[in-house]
Amino acid sequence: MPSSTHYRIRVHPEAVRQMARLPGHVRQRVRRLVASLADNPRPTEAIELRDLPGRYRIRIDRWRLIYRVDDEVLVVVILRAGPKTGPEFYADLPDA
Repeated sequence: MPSSTHYRIRVHPEAVRQMARLPGHVRQRVRRLVASLADNPRPTEAIELRDLPGRYRIRIDRWRLIYRVDDEVLVVVILRAGPKTGPEFYADLPDA
């Protein structure tokens, strides 16, 4: 019987506020995506950020979801969600 690892999802308070401001159709897609990360924290569409090891980006049209994975304690932490406005979108990511 295959063993399945299930990650807990934590959302940084800043990301909670950002997700609340997303348009409704995008917010629904982001919520489904976040829920799916509990079973697969590194889906094929996730790209590890080159300058930020351990941080991943998933594109949803012109929107981005940034998160980190902690395999030791089985946690996915959502760090940022919103439209990518330029390189500053990736600056000053919280560590939470």
